[in-house]
Amino acid sequence: MEKISFAAKPARAPNKIKFYHLSCERGELPLAGETEAYFIPFRTATVFPFSFPFGRKVNLRSAITLTFRPILGEQESRLSLVPQVAEQRANLTRGAAWFVSREEISEYEERLGNKSIFLPAPAAFAAEIGGDGLIVWQEGDSSCAVWFKEYTPQLYRYASGGAEELAQWMRSYVSSTGGEIPAENVRIFCAEDVSREELRRAAAATFAAAPGLARLDLSNRGASMAEQYEAFFNSAFRAVKIASAAGLMFLILSLFILVQNKYMSESFAAAPSEVYRLTTGEVSRSPLADITKRLRLLTGGGVQLTLEGTLANFAAAWKTLPAGTDIKVDAIRYGRERTEIEGQASKTDHIQLLRDALAKNGFTVKLGDVQQIPGGGMRFTLNLAEGGR
Repeated sequence: MEKISFAAKPARAPNKIKFYHLSCERGELPLAGETEAYFIPFRTATVFPFSFPFGRKVNLRSAITLTFRPILGEQESRLSLVPQVAEQRANLTRGAAWFVSREEISEYEERLGNKSIFLPAPAAFAAEIGGDGLIVWQEGDSSCAVWFKEYTPQLYRYASGGAEELAQWMRSYVSSTGGEIPAENVRIFCAEDVSREELRRAAAATFAAAPGLARLDLSNRGASMAEQYEAFFNSAFRAVKIASAAGLMFLILSLFILVQNKYMSESFAAAPSEVYRLTTGEVSRSPLADITKRLRLLTGGGVQLTLEGTLANFAAAWKTLPAGTDIKVDAIRYGRERTEIEGQASKTDHIQLLRDALAKNGFTVKLGDVQQIPGGGMRFTLNLAEGGR
């Protein structure tokens, strides 16, 4: 493959960021308020795409750690985790999880400074392929590559040797998983041929097209800031829930006093029911029990099951399945607010049988992803919460 020319349209780079790769001559020292961003061919980096059915209210870092812990094994404590969020809605968080050796990051921080931003070298050129395809970066006697889909990294690899060999390996690997990287969507860049201005222009175009990449920072400082950012939003969300619950309780108490004064001469016993009716617009025979349930639902307490209760109810539902039901459960991911069941079935009817059985044994059941399995059958997920009929 030949050295390619830059296809991305010029875009204005952030004024306070100076872009470098390792072969660039370092310019003047950054002024106050300026930041240096280095695109680095990490030896130890790896990336995994993720998609979770929740928004900001759930701890993303914990979800990623639990999901990929079986893959990382004993190396987990030696790796720095940085989530790259591509899309986030009320019921969806999608992106990629970067893992890099803390030791390698520390080596670069000693060399380049601990206040710099670190990114994987191929990320600068994602706009050259419109966010879909393969970027290979060659520097010295080694190369690294990233496969992108909609600007979200799907696979990263570092290898000694030439860029063309690495590109061929990446395409073959993706093909073996059922994917495809067309030859026209492959770009190879050699560090010695990329000037600082070309790097600035390419990175600016990529950052403009993909805010998730623009916010990525694999340095130890960046990983720490990302963790603090997530912790802040998790705490803020909990505080909002508590404040909402406290506000509702204050309103109920105020109305209770008002109604008590108004109707005491008629019937003190009818006051709780009247308060409930005025507050919710509904009639209740057990207003105190019903309002307690509403408060639990508001604060998350009304959808919590113990681990023992979840397993017991699941076992009870499983025993009621008709003989011949062809279902295999691969994983049960327990959570206080929701439990996820992942498994395989030969027919959709069998999935429905399990869903109905769970609904009759204390669960509210929502069907998640259903995917066809090559060779027959299908993979499915069921999301369980407290409830049922």
